Amino acid sequence: MSVQPDFADNPRILTADSASMEFFRIFGFSADKLKEAAIRALRSARETDDMHSQLSAAGSSFYHSLVSEVRAEIDILDDWSANRSDDNKTSPRAHRADGLALAFAQGTAATGRSTGSPQLRKKPGTVTLLELQRSTSQDPQQMEFERFSEAVEERPQTLWLLLFHRSTDNESVGLEVSLPLGVSDDGKILGWDKRIVFGEIGANDQIMEVRDDERNTSDDVAVTISAR
Repeated sequence: MSVQPDFADNPRILTADSASMEFFRIFGFSADKLKEAAIRALRSARETDDMHSQLSAAGSSFYHSLVSEVRAEIDILDDWSANRSDDNKTSPRAHRADGLALAFAQGTAATGRSTGSPQLRKKPGTVTLLELQRSTSQDPQQMEFERFSEAVEERPQTLWLLLFHRSTDNESVGLEVSLPLGVSDDGKILGWDKRIVFGEIGANDQIMEVRDDERNTSDDVAVTISAR
């Protein structure tokens, strides 16, 4: 269990068991859902890479698989919604009824590591940028279009980022869920309020699958460990 305190002696970077416990405390469901989604997305990207020579093909496959897997898991939870229709056709989100939200972003090489400070690989879209500024209590940048203003007003009160950094061989991904301290107008993260760091997830890591076993005549639930 590892916690890195800030200068006020408050834990701001959490790893290992502390990260899992803090994630559950904040979001109300197990971080294993994110980790297992990342494993499946890596395997999907690896298969794509075998079929296509373009590096972008595997990267696109990983992103879409990760988003799809995470949203499918979260959408069935009480008080959560991750339907595509709820995104207003913008960046994918998972929302909780109290205003908490989770967005997806590709991070730099420091993603998933307790040392260093990750940045976003790409500048977020206009609505996401304004939402991040609003979520971090910054003065929102002047909006050019009224529809952007309306979209931001409907957005959640606290936006966390699910950051990922995929290895080029599709064997691992750095993963964390972090809350920005601030963001500049050009999309640069000015710092992190809190980082829940899950470290490096491997494509061959095991997945715990809970299912009903037809051969099980008792009321017990069978647990299958998959490394496929």
